[in-house]
Amino acid sequence: MREQRTLFDLTQDGLVIGQKLQRIYPEFDVPAFVADVRTEMEGQTIYNVTKAIGRALREHLPQDYSEALAILMGYVKVEAPANPGQHPTAEVETSLRPISHFISLYGLADFDASLDAFETLAKHRCARGAEMRAFIIKDPNRCFERFGEWVKDDNANLRLFVCASLCTRGTWQKWLRPYIQDPQPILALLETRKNDADGRVREQVGTDMRDIVKDYPEAGYARLEQWSRDGRAETKKILQRALKYQVKIGDKRAFKLLGLGTVPKLGKADITLIELTPERQTLPINEPFRFSFSLQSESDTEQTILTYYAVAYKRPSGHVTRKRYRLSQRKLKPKQRVDYKKSLFPLPSLKQYHDGKACLGWHRFELEVNGDVLDGFDFEVVK
Repeated sequence: MREQRTLFDLTQDGLVIGQKLQRIYPEFDVPAFVADVRTEMEGQTIYNVTKAIGRALREHLPQDYSEALAILMGYVKVEAPANPGQHPTAEVETSLRPISHFISLYGLADFDASLDAFETLAKHRCARGAEMRAFIIKDPNRCFERFGEWVKDDNANLRLFVCASLCTRGTWQKWLRPYIQDPQPILALLETRKNDADGRVREQVGTDMRDIVKDYPEAGYARLEQWSRDGRAETKKILQRALKYQVKIGDKRAFKLLGLGTVPKLGKADITLIELTPERQTLPINEPFRFSFSLQSESDTEQTILTYYAVAYKRPSGHVTRKRYRLSQRKLKPKQRVDYKKSLFPLPSLKQYHDGKACLGWHRFELEVNGDVLDGFDFEVVK
């Protein structure tokens, strides 16, 4: 397990990057840059260091974006390994990720050069699809033209980057639906990668199709029905991933396409909830959320229960959102008791994102069984 990093470590990252940049660009003021990185990190978590460095770079490079990018790509040429791997080392990621953030923040000033830079960084798995969002919104045709070239590349990381860029939804970023009315260009690109040799790419295709089915249901289902005819095990996994949410909400088309039969109808559960307990009532941001509870069947016959948990919270805009997550579906024997103890990766509302946004303060957790809310509790998320 990677050790927890401190602000000192992150300032050292800025120092190392600054010293290396100074060799390429002698005017680079390393002490001032390190001080700015520390300032950018004030009030944020260590997860935001690469973006903090990316913002600080803007003040210490030439104001002409194209000139600044040329310096940074000279740095990338020196720092990037000769043979990109599926997963970069911590040193490579720390060194190159800030450059990708810099491009995502300021790159529209030189569109084509920025896309070239993203291509280089993506091959080393040091660029993320979400960083392409502003570029797709600005000029989808130019982006899709480049995507069409990149999906044919031998580098699997670049193909994965394309697919990750095509998510029409996302947390803390603009959704593509308002800007792209016709999903066919996206579907055409995903079509080329549904049989990709790399499992990561196929998995991302399934994730993208999950968004497509939500935002463009007719087009999404039509494409999935075509794919289902090839009978490949890999394609079935894509369909299962793409329709995971639709199965959860009982969409008949999803059940039919996956061969799951009819949508199960669950009656009111004859159970008693015992000791729904959070590990703590105050949860630090970016920490796992843990809770435990028990369910006691009161029925003399076997019964099926479908259990969800829901988290309500207030967004930075003030809007209150409630999201449901499937926990389990199981058959309980007469008078059976089942115990749950869950440690979950931070939910979207429990993370601080690269731009510093976080849903601090009031949250509410509720437990649902067969559609009925049994109980819940309030908790607070803090820095």
